[in-house]
Amino acid sequence: MIAEAVYIPKEQDSEGINQFRPISLLNVEGKIYFSVMASRLTKYLTENGYINTSVQKGGIPGVSGCLEHATMIWEAIQRAKSEKQSLDVVWIDLANAYGSVPHEMIQLALRMYQVPEVIQVMLDDYFSGFRMRFSTNSYTTNWINLKVGIAMGCTISPILFVMAMEVILKAAEGSAGPASLGGGCPMPPLKEFMDDTTIICSKEDKTRRMLTRLDVLMSWCRLEFKPKKSRSLSIRKGKVDEATTFTVAEQQIPTVSQEPVKSLGRWYDSSMKDIRRGAETLELASESLLAINKCGLQGIFKIWCLQFMLIPKLLGRLLVYDICSSTVEAIEAKINKYTRKWLGVPPGLSDVAMYCRKAKLKLPMKSILEEYKCGKAKLLTMFKESNDPVVKISSHP
Repeated sequence: MIAEAVYIPKEQDSEGINQFRPISLLNVEGKIYFSVMASRLTKYLTENGYINTSVQKGGIPGVSGCLEHATMIWEAIQRAKSEKQSLDVVWIDLANAYGSVPHEMIQLALRMYQVPEVIQVMLDDYFSGFRMRFSTNSYTTNWINLKVGIAMGCTISPILFVMAMEVILKAAEGSAGPASLGGGCPMPPLKEFMDDTTIICSKEDKTRRMLTRLDVLMSWCRLEFKPKKSRSLSIRKGKVDEATTFTVAEQQIPTVSQEPVKSLGRWYDSSMKDIRRGAETLELASESLLAINKCGLQGIFKIWCLQFMLIPKLLGRLLVYDICSSTVEAIEAKINKYTRKWLGVPPGLSDVAMYCRKAKLKLPMKSILEEYKCGKAKLLTMFKESNDPVVKISSHP
């Protein structure tokens, strides 16, 4: 395969080359071909039980992996806190996992999962001629033969990466038993979303064994941890234990007491509460509304910015965190104040008149409070209908 790659920044204010990641520009025919192959390969792996969706949810269609993982990790922390139990949670960060996974690892996974030989031959040809060149504003490299990494932008890359990671996870999960959440439903000691790995163990010695095992496996397949970007949280008798620390790659992992961590859209800190997130969301709403109000757009376009940009952004936070409805009501009150101003309607116009589709005005607007309530109800229904038994029994919106 031949692909053109351009660099995109991974972090804000990126300067060094290690802060950029390449994305491949492939032809349309290749994307269609590999999307069909990826769909069939995913169906084969899931139907035969080769991918444990209780552990790995990334790259699997129909699975809300981010929400389920984040909810289960938060549920485990809250149960340990309320029931005064012990729990260790370690968030592990891999260094350039997509660009470092060896092609030999993917080929090993294809053989282990008994993928039909014709597909193996196609993918062997795909990787044997894997060439890429990188372009910047002023320079383009020569063609480079690659033996590691997957092409970000190729439709088959996600499922191939999941297969390679699944080999590592299956080899590591036996190092520690499942963590008990109560209710008779144990949680697997590993949670994975693509390259985001989280260890959840109820005993310290099991956590250390799991880290040691993962360290050995990652070294074997030539992947590296980033201890400085990893985080750990230790709970003893329902309280944060700052004295317990863990190491990986011969370096100490910082605790969430030292530096909070954001994983799959949710922040974790030593308070083990979401009260601060509610205040931050209210502040975000106030600052964003003020910024929209100060822009030079007409009122109707300010409404568009509110409905199609700000409200979806706020709803994402409201659904992930446990934020009380009174905070949402305060946000809606601020939104309604600016909305009346932008529409030029009287300040005394009721909320029903603005949001009811059967009212005289018939404005195509959404109430963030109603969207919040509907979103929480949908979230609960989604968890109840999940194929993951841990999510089905233990989760709550």
